[in-house]
Parts: sequence; structure tokens; C-alpha cells
Amino acid sequence: MSDEALKLSGQSLVLGSQHALAAVGGIIAAPLIIATGMGLSASQTSYLISAALVISGLATVLQIVRVGPLGSGLLSLQGTSFAFVGPLIFLYHGLAETHSSDAALGILFGSALVCAGVMIVLTVFVKTLRQLITSNVSGLTLVLIGGSLMETTARNLFETYTRTAAPGPLLWVCGITLVALLALSLAPQPRLRMVAIIVSLVAGTFAASFFGWVDAASLNFSNALFLPSLMPFGFGIDWMVVAILFPIFLVSATESIGDLTATNALSGHPYGDASYWRRLRGGLMGDAVNSGLASVFGTFPNTTFSQNNGLIRLSGESRPTIGLYAAGILCLLGLMPVLAEAVQMIPEPVINTTTFILFGLVAWAGLQVFKSNARSWRCGVIFLGGLAGGYGVAGNVETWTVLPGLLIQILAFPVSTGAFIGLMLEALLPGRARATNSH
Repeated sequence: MSDEALKLSGQSLVLGSQHALAAVGGIIAAPLIIATGMGLSASQTSYLISAALVISGLATVLQIVRVGPLGSGLLSLQGTSFAFVGPLIFLYHGLAETHSSDAALGILFGSALVCAGVMIVLTVFVKTLRQLITSNVSGLTLVLIGGSLMETTARNLFETYTRTAAPGPLLWVCGITLVALLALSLAPQPRLRMVAIIVSLVAGTFAASFFGWVDAASLNFSNALFLPSLMPFGFGIDWMVVAILFPIFLVSATESIGDLTATNALSGHPYGDASYWRRLRGGLMGDAVNSGLASVFGTFPNTTFSQNNGLIRLSGESRPTIGLYAAGILCLLGLMPVLAEAVQMIPEPVINTTTFILFGLVAWAGLQVFKSNARSWRCGVIFLGGLAGGYGVAGNVETWTVLPGLLIQILAFPVSTGAFIGLMLEALLPGRARATNSH
């Protein structure tokens, strides 16, 4: 290997490490939040975290290394999607009433696999999908996701506060976590914003250790390497679960369209030509296949991560090889069981404080997506109608005893209900052609 090739390889390794660092906080946080919300055991949580890292690494490789129509061929990292946090927690608790914990997880993953399979087919119609899931619908859904999760997280924090005999340490820990996250999230330097999640979790955990909340001595460094298993929680399909998850898959696909379009532009490729649509279609198919892969190995749906676009802009380097180094690092981190154990040492108030802000940012991002193209009364009707309808129907549907029980369960979740109402309003309100063009 020539000196120039060695230099380029070393540069790719350094840049890939930065991409992995920017993504690892989000990849770890999503399954940790879901597992905490579900009340899963330590062993289940460890598996989900480690599997999320390994599958994110493998999924990134599939996204970058194009195989036929699969993959974008761009420097695009994959990771566990935050869009599914609320729906998965909601669905798990419903399933856990009649199933064991493992069986409930198996049904969630089996149903997600069905959704991923349908999304693989729909990627053929990417242009139609982009017209149907407009900024009105995707913005509305993000606001519903963020808002519902902020409400749940705030309730958890309040319950923790009321149960605490000495609230002083709790306020200190939550305050330090909050300050660290806000300071880094609002920092002018992109590098600081990219590590905001992981640094705030570490800062909060260190603060909690001063009050004796963290026992680092319990870490077991002798554990063997982690290897993901096929269907570790069994397999099942529940059509009610499919009906609630599928709208989230659609909205997640529209987020990926935005991420992939940005990566395409930052990589110096033109917009709108045949190659662009081929990369976009391959990227969405990669998303769907990778979510199916995640389901098969017992972890949560994948999506493209937008953090890497900031690093591409910062470094000016968009070589796909950089992403392969990042993927390798993610896999190596996932193969270390002690990392999953360390993550579980993060106290619940630290997680809840971090997630409250994160979900607030999700809701804010949704509002910005909506506002970016809200140019008529029609957009406002779709957004407000879906928002009011989602919460209104979910809050009252249990009193509508004339409806079938399965339909009541589906409508009880405001995110999927609001997204469906938004889709119907988008399709039925007059002026659709003009609105579609504006999007």
C-alpha cells in the first residue's frame, strides 16, 4: 500500500470514529429508553442495547455497499429510530397484560418485520410516497410523537420526585443533566452538538454517583463477547400492532428521504436526476431491509441518522469508506457486553431528563417541518385537524363501546390515529394538487 493510500486510510479511520461517536449516543439511548419504559429485565435490556449497536453497524454496511437495488451507496449511517419509542412502549404494555415479557417482545418484532416487508415493496413507488406523506403529515406526526413522549416522561419525573424522601439530590442530578444537554445542544460548534446526548448522560451519571446512586463495582469485565441471536424472544404477529406501527414506518421513511437528499447534495451529486432517484429508492429499501434485519435479531426498527450530515459538512469528506470504518466501530462496541452493562447503570431520572429534552426537540423539529411549507389554510387544517383528532379520539375512544375491541385498541394511541387523520385530510381536502406541488 502506497504512502498516499495509507494516509487516506488513516484519515478515513479518524473521520469514521467521529461519525460513530456522533451516532452512538442516539443508538444506545433509543433502546435504553424503550427498555426502561417497558420495565424490562437487566438481561433483556443488555441484549437490546448490544444488538442495536451490532445491527446498526451491519445495517450501515448494507446501506453504503450497494447490492443490486439495495442501499444508497452514500455515506449514510443507520441507527435505532426514536420515532418508534412511544408506539413500542404503548404496545408492549398492552401485550404484556396477556403475554409473557419475551412473548410480547416477539410479537412486536414479528409485527415490525411485516411492516418492514411492506415498506420494501412501497420503495418502488418512492415518488408517490413522497407526494402522499407531505410536510403537513410528517410534521404533524413528529409533533404528536414528541408531545406524547414529553407528557409521559414528565409524568415519570413527577412520580419519581413525589416518591423521593430527600428531593435535593434528585434536583441536583436532573439539573446537571439538563444543563449539560442544553449547553451542548445549543452550542455553536457542530461537534459539541453531535455528542450532546452521550455527554449529558455521562454528566448526569457522574453527578448521581456522588449521592451513591451508581455502583460501578457491579460491572463484570469478564463476560464473553456478545453475539446477536435469531428471534431471541420468539416470533408472533398481531395485526393491531401492525396497524399502529405502519404509519410510523411511513413517517420514518419521509425523514429518511430528507436525510438521504441532504447526504446526496453534500456528496456532490445532482438532485432530481435518474441517479438521485435510484440512490433514494435504494436508501429507502436499505432502511426497510435493515429494519427487517433488526426485527429478526431482536432489536428495534432502523433509520438513517442525520448527525453524519453535519460531520460531512464540517469535514468536507463524503467518501463511503468513512462510513464503513464507523460501521466497524459500532459493531465492535456492540460486541462488548460490558458496555451494555455500563449503560444500564445510568439512573432513571437522568434518562428521563435527557429524553424529555430530546422529545421536545423532536416536537420542535416537527413544527419546523410543517412551517417550512405551510403556505395555505389547507396546511393548517391538516395539521390542527390531525393534532386535535389524534388526542381527541384517543382520549374518548374507550367510551365508544359500539366499536370492535381491536379498533378501539388501535385508535387509543394518538400518534397513529393523528397521522391517519392527517393522511385522510391530505388526500381528501380540495386543493391537493397545488399543495402537493408546494411540497
